[in-house]
Amino acid sequence: MALYYFDFDDNGTIFPDDEGTECQDLGAVRYEAIKALAEMTKDALPHGDHHKLAIVVRDEGGDLAFRASIVFNVVV
Repeated sequence: MALYYFDFDDNGTIFPDDEGTECQDLGAVRYEAIKALAEMTKDALPHGDHHKLAIVVRDEGGDLAFRASIVFNVVV
């Protein structure tokens, strides 16, 4: 298993992952990243009408392994 770092971006505010998570392969990285992004979206919904959320996954060497993002706008 390899160590990956899942950094969160909420409207440009970066929350770096300093601990990392061990994943079996890139399929597991993708699964964990998308699951985390869904949780971020759920947590952000009641706190504003516009969010651009992203998760950037780095490998042990600091290279980009995966990136996913979502943008939502609440229009009344």
